[in-house]
Amino acid sequence: MQKKTRVKAMLGEGFRVEAQAKNHRIVMDLPPPFGGGAGPTPVDLLLASLAGCYGIVSKYHASKHGIEIRGMNVIIEAEYDPAGFEGEDVKPGLQKVSIIVEVDTPNSEEEIKEFMKFVSQHCPIEDTLRSQTPVTTVVKKK
Repeated sequence: MQKKTRVKAMLGEGFRVEAQAKNHRIVMDLPPPFGGGAGPTPVDLLLASLAGCYGIVSKYHASKHGIEIRGMNVIIEAEYDPAGFEGEDVKPGLQKVSIIVEVDTPNSEEEIKEFMKFVSQHCPIEDTLRSQTPVTTVVKKK
């Protein structure tokens, strides 16, 4: 069964954008050198979403796979060329994403690596980044 989710965002002062996701308010902005600093950038939030997805998928499925997670750090690193955002004719999106997972567990390294393959295959954010998800845009004059 398909489900839908929705986020609504409004452009505020400067480059600040406030989004409403269910009952949560998210503030995004450009970094301070560009006059911002009120919140993380949209790219930062994308990477945080991927890290959060890894944590949640891991916790949700660990016991079913015989994995004990006492603690876990997920570090996401990405490479991109800001010239694309600035209007140059280069790819504006991320060019490379690396995921580093540090797991405090009594399980063997082989068991945790195998489990992380499962996590990778069932993380909706990673799937979206890896696949060509259709995106449509509708523009309306207000």
